Amino acid sequence: MAARRVFVDTSGATCPTKGGAQLFEALRASVARRGLQGVSVVARGCFGLCRLAPNLYVEPDGVWYSRVTIDDVEEIVEEHLIHGRTIPRLIRYQPPSTSTKETS
Repeated sequence: MAARRVFVDTSGATCPTKGGAQLFEALRASVARRGLQGVSVVARGCFGLCRLAPNLYVEPDGVWYSRVTIDDVEEIVEEHLIHGRTIPRLIRYQPPSTSTKETS
């Protein structure tokens, strides 16, 4: 598994009111519970995508997920962080060169 950083928007005017901090904590807990080496979850400032909040960015994959909920956390960890498969319904942006495996 390639090393990844997941940046979660936890500040600004919108993300705190839409659960950004709770999303951050849930992702950190899931990554820790699964013992994922090479994956770090980082709280960061506003991405400027307030109307799509809460948002997160997976590096180095270049994938932006928007309107993420606590219910999406386990799917993101399992599918994207463990198996390398993006979740199309949550993607705001993905570089054209990123390989996407469809989930079934």
